[in-house]
Amino acid sequence: MQILTETYKEKISFTLSCYDRLLISGSLPEISYAQGITSYYYANQLRIFDYAKFAEPYKEKIRSNAERIAREQGKRGKPQF
Repeated sequence: MQILTETYKEKISFTLSCYDRLLISGSLPEISYAQGITSYYYANQLRIFDYAKFAEPYKEKIRSNAERIAREQGKRGKPQF
């Protein structure tokens, strides 16, 4: 069995390697459980269902940074997310 990048190597312009998980030590006890994060949202007048809207700018920053790094490394194309 070949790995995916070998199987489709003629169709792949580049690969982007990075960590797919991070381990963060420490805790935020106020928001480390469901009721805590709910309380945080209420205290800051955020709706839980607005999380996707809240996270959108961070997603765009991550995408822009990945594209910038690819350009700096001389890679063509845009990363697929």
